[in-house]
Amino acid sequence: MRKLLLLFVAVTLCMGVSAQMQRIKAPAKALKLAVEQKTAIIETNNLLQTVNPYVTRGSVPQNELEIGATVYDLQSNVATPSNRMEIFEDGTIGATWTYGTGSPDYINRGTGYNYFNGSSWGPMPTSRVEAAKAGWPAYTKCGPTGECFVSHISATVPLNFLRREVKGTGDWIVGTIAAPAGAPVGLLWPRLISSGPNNEFLHLFALTAPSGNGGAVYNGQDGAIVYIRSTDAGLTWEEPIVLEGMGADYYINFAGDSYSLSATGNNVALTISDNWLDLFVMKSTDNGENWEKIVVWEHPIPFWNNVPSIDTIYCPDGSAHAVFDHSGKLHMTFGVNRGLFEEGDELPSWFPFVDGIAYWNEDKPTWVGGDQVNVLNPDLLYENGDLIAFMIDINGNGDLDFIGFETFNIGKYYVSASGMPYLTIDQYDDLYVVYSSVTEGYDDGLQQYRHLWWVYSSDGGETWSDPEHLSDNILHMLDECVFPSGAREDGNYREFIPITYQADAQPGLSVRGDEDQPSENLIYYTAIQKPNVGIDDLQYDSKPIEISVYPNPVSSREAKLDIILSNKSNVSLELYSITGQKVTETSYGVRQPGVSTVMLDISRLNAGVYFVKVKAGEQTKTTKINVL
Repeated sequence: MRKLLLLFVAVTLCMGVSAQMQRIKAPAKALKLAVEQKTAIIETNNLLQTVNPYVTRGSVPQNELEIGATVYDLQSNVATPSNRMEIFEDGTIGATWTYGTGSPDYINRGTGYNYFNGSSWGPMPTSRVEAAKAGWPAYTKCGPTGECFVSHISATVPLNFLRREVKGTGDWIVGTIAAPAGAPVGLLWPRLISSGPNNEFLHLFALTAPSGNGGAVYNGQDGAIVYIRSTDAGLTWEEPIVLEGMGADYYINFAGDSYSLSATGNNVALTISDNWLDLFVMKSTDNGENWEKIVVWEHPIPFWNNVPSIDTIYCPDGSAHAVFDHSGKLHMTFGVNRGLFEEGDELPSWFPFVDGIAYWNEDKPTWVGGDQVNVLNPDLLYENGDLIAFMIDINGNGDLDFIGFETFNIGKYYVSASGMPYLTIDQYDDLYVVYSSVTEGYDDGLQQYRHLWWVYSSDGGETWSDPEHLSDNILHMLDECVFPSGAREDGNYREFIPITYQADAQPGLSVRGDEDQPSENLIYYTAIQKPNVGIDDLQYDSKPIEISVYPNPVSSREAKLDIILSNKSNVSLELYSITGQKVTETSYGVRQPGVSTVMLDISRLNAGVYFVKVKAGEQTKTTKINVL
C-alpha cells in the first residue's frame, strides 16, 4: 500500500517540479505565531520504544547508504553541526553520531561509529564505542594517520577522549579531559577539530556545566565556553582557558550546542550562534596560538538575562557554520528566525514559519550598529542578496501548499523553517550549503516533512544557485531528513560532496519538542554529485560532449559508452568510486566528431555506484554507472 501511495505522490509532484522554484513566505498570520522553546525531556519519562513503520533498511537511493541507526534522535540541541565525519586522502571515511536504543532511559546511549575502508562500509553498529553512557560526539583526524573523538557524560564526569593511531583499525585508546580548576568536573557539548600539516594540533571547545545541568557558575558565567589545545595529537593537553572576548565581561552565559568548529590548514574558526547573543567568530591563523574576534551581528540587548525583550527581534536561529577558502577568507551561513521573551516565560519563543538561511564573508560588511532589531529580517536580507536559501514553492502556484500553518504542523527543532546549514568548500573554492527545509508536497497527514536541500556558489559567494531538492527520491517521501553534517575538503578533487544525516518517519523529535513516540532513525551517508560549476565551467564550449552508458545498471564484464563529440578530440576516461577514489584511468586516443563508442572493463569492480568522468580535449563530462 505504501509503495502505491509513494508512486502516486511521485507522479503528482513530477507534474509540477519543472516549474521554476520560487521563494514564497508563509501566510502573514503564520509568521506571527510564537512557541516557547522547551529543553530536552527527562529521558525516564519518555514513551516506550516502537518500530518505525516507514524508514526501512535496505531500500535506499543509488547514491546513499545506511551506515547506522539510533532511537535516541537529538543529534544537536540547536542543530549547529558538530564535526562528525572525515574523508581521508586515501578515500577512506570515518563517521560518528549519537547512538542510543532502549528507551525510556537510553542507558546504552553513546557514540555510533562506522568506517569506510575504500571499498565498503562496516556493518551498522549495535553498540556505542564508550564504556559508559555518553553522547554528542565530535570527531576529527588525529596525527598523520589517526582519528579521535570526544563525547560528554555529565556535570560530574570529565569528557571522554578516544583516539587511534591508525584510522579504522585497532583498539581505541581511552582517556579523559577535565574542566578547568574551579569549574564543575564535567564539560558538556564538546566540539573538536584538528589543524596543521599533520593534524597534530587538536582544538577542543566545550561548555562548563551550567547549574541547570547539575553544574555551577564558573568565573561569573553559568555556562562558559573553554578552549583546550593539544599540540601533539592528543597525547597531552594545555590548561583550559576562556578566550579573550568570551568571558563574563562580554556574555552572561552560553547555550549548549550553539557553536561550531572548522579548520583548513593552520586556520581555525569557532562560530557562535545563539538567539540572545552576538553572532560572532573566534578566528586563529596560527593553529590556536592567537585569536581574533569578529562580531558579525551585534545583539540589541547586551547582557540579556531572561528579562522581557523590547520587541520581537530578528536574530540567528542558533544553527550556523563557517569555512575558510584557500586564501584564508572566512565564509559563514546561519539560519534566521525571530526571538521573543515575555513575562513569565522560562525560555525564549521561536517563530516556526519565519524562514531563511543567510550568508556572510569577510569581504562583506557586518551587521553591527544601527537597527539591530530588524536588520536580519529575511525580507531585507533577500532584497540585499544575503538570503541564499528558503522554503520553495515547488509546484509554482504562488503558495506554500502545506498540510496547515498551525504550530503543530511542523516538527519543533526551534530553528528556522530552513535551517541546520552545513557549509563546505572544495579544492576550487566552490561553496556548497546543505540544509534541512520544511518542504511543500511532503506530509504525514498532520505535519509537514523536512527534507535536505542545497545551494552552491562557483564565484566565492557572489552569486548562488537556486535551491535544489536532495531528498526527492521516492524512498524519502515519508522521511524527516535532518541534522546534515559533512567532511571538510581534503585537498583532492572529488566529484561529490559527502554528507551524513538522520532520517525518521515522523517530523520532530522524541526527546524534545514534539516528544513523539520513540522509533528507529537511520543514519545515512550520501554522496551528492557536484554540478558542473567552478573550474569545469571554463572547459565547456558551446556544444558540450554527451555520454550514454548501457546497459546501466550493468552486470556483464563490459559497459558500452557512446560519446558524442562536436570536435576532433583526444578522449580519456576516469572511473571513481562513490567516495571519490580513482579506480582506473584509460586513454582511447584521438576520436573524430560524432558518436564515438568505447568499452569500459568492469570485470574487477565490486557492486556499487561509480562515477565515469570522460575527458575530450578541454571538455569534461561525468555520469553515474551502477554495477550489479
